[in-house]
Amino acid sequence: MKTMHFIILLFISMGQLSCTNKGISKNDIDKFISKYQGENFDAIKGMSVFERSRSGDEIVYGVSMLGEGKPPYFVEYSISRKSVIKINKSLLTKASVTEYLTADEIARAINTITEYGFFLLSVDSSRNVFINPFSSNSPAYFLRLNVLTGDSVVRKGYVYEQYRNNWYINRTK
Repeated sequence: MKTMHFIILLFISMGQLSCTNKGISKNDIDKFISKYQGENFDAIKGMSVFERSRSGDEIVYGVSMLGEGKPPYFVEYSISRKSVIKINKSLLTKASVTEYLTADEIARAINTITEYGFFLLSVDSSRNVFINPFSSNSPAYFLRLNVLTGDSVVRKGYVYEQYRNNWYINRTK
């Protein structure tokens, strides 16, 4: 089970590292931080949601519990209907993992990410927020720590450098 989750994350990460965000200006970053500095993302606390693909009227999202090592659900979402069309649980079945999120929890997570228009949104149990508003199939560009640590570099899956106060930027960008 953990091996399958590791393989999925490795596959996603390999694709993510090939993407760059060189066109993002300091002004873009400052506007983003100003807009979301006080935003409460507790609606998906403990969860991770990411856009996997987009085609026509449909977006496929991955939804999982953060840090639990369980495979994600893949969720088809209709842009025009603004609703979940299908929840694919095949990775759970293959890994012999029982369902760990309800349809309502999944829909709430999808509604949250679509409300913001992000490509990735994760909130850990400590309320640290990981966001990528710039590109799909890429790791979190921003890390907003819930509690200011004073550290100039933070390692949470990737290496993040402090940008301003409790906001950090992924060093691989």
